[in-house]
Amino acid sequence: MRILLESRRACLQGGAGLGNQRRLQHNVFVIRCRLPVFVVFVALAATAVVSAQTRTYIALGDSVSWGYQPNDTARGAGDKGFVRPFADWLGTRQGGVRPRVINLSIPGETSSSFFDTTEVGYLLNSNYPLLFRSSQSSTFGSRVTNEFAAGRTITHVTYALGGNDMLDLLTSSFLTLPFAQQTATVDQTLLTTDAKIVQALTLVRQRLPGAILIVPGYYNPYAADPNSAEQRIALYALPRLNLLLATRARQFGCYFAPTYADFLGQELAWTWIGDNDIHPRQAGYDAIGRRVILTATKIPSRAP
Repeated sequence: MRILLESRRACLQGGAGLGNQRRLQHNVFVIRCRLPVFVVFVALAATAVVSAQTRTYIALGDSVSWGYQPNDTARGAGDKGFVRPFADWLGTRQGGVRPRVINLSIPGETSSSFFDTTEVGYLLNSNYPLLFRSSQSSTFGSRVTNEFAAGRTITHVTYALGGNDMLDLLTSSFLTLPFAQQTATVDQTLLTTDAKIVQALTLVRQRLPGAILIVPGYYNPYAADPNSAEQRIALYALPRLNLLLATRARQFGCYFAPTYADFLGQELAWTWIGDNDIHPRQAGYDAIGRRVILTATKIPSRAP
């Protein structure tokens, strides 16, 4: 642009002749020739970044793992929530190249529906077809096969399931039960949840024995109202769920990322509970991301 302005100014001055016009034409020609070269350079640079993505991060889980917020329900690939800052951080540890992100998490998914196709929340995740999808567990297996076939290494996996197993209990009829019956129901549900978590972690470890697997814990949004019926049972259920996740994480050589204490006192600011929704706001997702990253920094480095 500066070259064009100077050439046009020379033509307007006294004595400007054919030589100036030719210089102007030459300058325009040079600019026009350089633009395609610049475009090609940018395209090659973008291609180089994509080809450099030899490592992959897979996220498994529910709506929290997918990054759901009630003010953003668009169908997408789930490169958001806590998954995004964690992938960004991994890029800083992997030669400045952000890993390929495959988020297979499904809003509404339970530890049991992970193995079937009953949860309709998959419609929000563009990693699944709109019709005739496979389960999250089966899709995980096929994606692992595809990544290996493409020559990529799956270095990290996050697994976040079990929260909806507890949330699904919170019906109006359940909350009117005597507390002893509520806790007994929670205990029975946790037995099923435990078995499914073992089944899922066994699957992941069989396919990816060398990957780093991080298991985020669950926060308690109901602490925003200490006198609510939900808070009373949440105080019983969520610590037990987190203990279960931490125990199984250790058993399978995984790393538990505790988030429960981080949210205490921040429920209204970090979640949508004030709008009757339990999901994190962006500040909450950032907090989970920080905890996952902090957990990852404490893991001894290993060869990819």
